[in-house]
Amino acid sequence: MCGLAGFVNLDGAPADHAVLSAMMRLVAHRGPDDRGTRMFSLRSHDAPDSAFGFHRLAILDLSQQGHQPMANADGSVILVYNGEVYNAFDHKPLLEAAGYRFRSRSDAEVLLYLYEHVGLDGMLERLNGMFALAIADLRHRQVHLVRDHFGIKPLYWTQVGESVLFASEAKAFLAHPAFTPEVAGAFVDEQLAFRYVAGDATLMKGVKQLRPGHRLTIAGGGVATARYWSIPDVPAAPPTRAGEVDELHALLQTSVRSQLVGDVPVGCQLSGGVDSSLVTAFARAEGAAQNVFSVVFDDPKFSEAPWIEAAASITGAESHAGLFTAESFLDPLEDATWHMDQPISVPNSLGIWQLARHARPYATVLLSGEGADEVFAGYSRFQNASQLTADAFVLTTLFQRPSKLARLRPESNLPAVIERRAALFGEGQGDPLGRCVKYEMQTFLVDVLMRQDKMTMAHAVENRVPFLDRRVVEFARTLGAESLVGPGGAKAIVKAVARRFFSDGFVDRPKAAFNLPLSQYFRSARFTALMEDQVLPGIRQRSLVSEPAVRALWKRALAAPAVTEVFWIPVALELWAQQFLDGRRVRTPATTA
Repeated sequence: MCGLAGFVNLDGAPADHAVLSAMMRLVAHRGPDDRGTRMFSLRSHDAPDSAFGFHRLAILDLSQQGHQPMANADGSVILVYNGEVYNAFDHKPLLEAAGYRFRSRSDAEVLLYLYEHVGLDGMLERLNGMFALAIADLRHRQVHLVRDHFGIKPLYWTQVGESVLFASEAKAFLAHPAFTPEVAGAFVDEQLAFRYVAGDATLMKGVKQLRPGHRLTIAGGGVATARYWSIPDVPAAPPTRAGEVDELHALLQTSVRSQLVGDVPVGCQLSGGVDSSLVTAFARAEGAAQNVFSVVFDDPKFSEAPWIEAAASITGAESHAGLFTAESFLDPLEDATWHMDQPISVPNSLGIWQLARHARPYATVLLSGEGADEVFAGYSRFQNASQLTADAFVLTTLFQRPSKLARLRPESNLPAVIERRAALFGEGQGDPLGRCVKYEMQTFLVDVLMRQDKMTMAHAVENRVPFLDRRVVEFARTLGAESLVGPGGAKAIVKAVARRFFSDGFVDRPKAAFNLPLSQYFRSARFTALMEDQVLPGIRQRSLVSEPAVRALWKRALAAPAVTEVFWIPVALELWAQQFLDGRRVRTPATTA
């Protein structure tokens, strides 16, 4: 896991190494083990007009042979790559037979030679893993940016004047002299209504995410994006097949085994829920991931401690559970907001922050259960999904009621937001439930993965997600509704596998959300001071949302815990704006605690 940054000057202007270094400093926390740069030209002359920078977190091949940027034998192809490709070494015999000689044990070198040998399309169709990468092909005078199939690894880009900038984290653009941070006013309503912006947009004007399964090519003075892979559509009314549970069991076992690879300690992120417990069970069956990491609370209404202890005991893991307190929420707010690149609208992201910080002395890699709910229809909104139209299902994912949004932002235009989201829903075809699941994977899942990545990489910890192995997802997309939301309840087939490791009582208990006791934190003198001295004055001056409406929500939040997260959304927006728009804090944070 690593951090990359770079730019291409489309007009051939000289590349400034000082600018590249400044951009790299803002992603340095992602890769504390090594650093590298490469200047090159996409034109016929020798003066460099483009640059790649890289900070490495060494996972495979800890030697200098894994140094990046990495180039082929004649220097005509240059790669920077963030991620892990779990089937990379399956392709090594093909490349060795073709005459390629490997100098490292890194998957990056496999990708480099695969590109050279079979081209971009041939390389991408062979990959199973998580990745964000940039390839400079000096033979064809092109730079390619690519993001993995599901968006596990982030990749941002923007064009300012004649320069195209790209990086693992959008904050890197703040270091470029031509970039001026502004809020993308067109997406504020979506942020407030859903807690995140979907598709290729971000809250920063002009800054885009490269969508999952997409690539971007910079060539001939221009930029073009294209989809290279789509989440498969589910055929209408697919039949139930014999042996589905056995098939999923085998696929998950293979996925977890492949994701345990590494030359550093590997652990598991254990919430106590079915998904992370199942991943832990498979990892422990391989004799790996002895250490598991969790967040617990004093208040039993919020804590999953009994289930965490049960899962650790059953799997024979050593549990490291960190107590989350008001200080755990308030202390890292500034740092975590900076690392997130967007508002921390989902407060439990700070739980992931604490978990990764506590895990870092024990493990550099953590496997988690993320993706299972989105791929296997684990949320209650999927129960009647087959009966809903596009707009109706989109509305089930709305976090803030229209009346509250109208009070927060009188000029809001929720129908336009729903129309944008419905267009994403329309990218799916076939089975009605399958379309709803595909929409969830293309929207909410991408945000879940971004939050996981940013909060773990803030502490130089790599997060891996076995449920998002390509083979697992492609299998899931052949399943009928009764295998997902049938008599076994939501995520029925996953629970059937889990029962092979855990009791019915463990598997069938009501699903618990990872909530924080926010009302306790909001009553503290420290939070009151933050609101009165910093947040509310900023909201009043910025005028993105109504300060009286936020103040009224705060008052209600103190007395009615059920609305606390609704109140938190505009607060998180303001805390983000103060750093990313006002320049309140633009510095390189510490890489670890």
